[in-house]
Amino acid sequence: MFDTFSLPNWTICGSEIPEDIYNSIMCEIKEIENEGSPNKWNKNLAGAIEKEYELIKSRSSLVPFLEKMAIEYSHHLKKIKDIQFEVGELWVNFQQKNEYNPIHNHNGDYSFVLWMEIPFKHSDECLVKNTVDSNSKYLASSFEFIYTDILGKISTHTLPVEKGWERRIIMFPAVLQHVVYPFYTSDGYRISVSGNLGVKYVEE
Repeated sequence: MFDTFSLPNWTICGSEIPEDIYNSIMCEIKEIENEGSPNKWNKNLAGAIEKEYELIKSRSSLVPFLEKMAIEYSHHLKKIKDIQFEVGELWVNFQQKNEYNPIHNHNGDYSFVLWMEIPFKHSDECLVKNTVDSNSKYLASSFEFIYTDILGKISTHTLPVEKGWERRIIMFPAVLQHVVYPFYTSDGYRISVSGNLGVKYVEE
């Protein structure tokens, strides 16, 4: 009889945002999409994406949800109590066909990605001519984490983001490297919202 145990590692927190919050954010997104915005955010981001903007009007809807999610995530990770978080700027990415986000990480303690609108199916992306015969065709249009495992090996965890993922949100350590691969089968936008959170230190 042998005993086994797992070595410690980080986990990712996932959820689905309530419909009313989603609708509030989407209202601002559609306004930006239709009317434009002076709040371009590209200079602050790593993405090879033309249309990236700061979100302002819908902050009040999303921030309380993010703060609660971060607190519960911290409790799970470190059993920390009485911790508070501050949410930094929020931004929206209107990713178009052939655009991508290279390997990068974020500032702060935690980061999140919220998928708002996905115009393609992952199965279709795997069948386009430049991916169909590749042994990595499953990466097409995907979101992927890149990390060093407990043995020092570079490992990955891939999320096949596609139509139907709307309202899904993930939160993860801000230093965790990740990449967003391009899509090819749609002329629509792959719309996502992201941002960072930091621990709020309260003076006693």
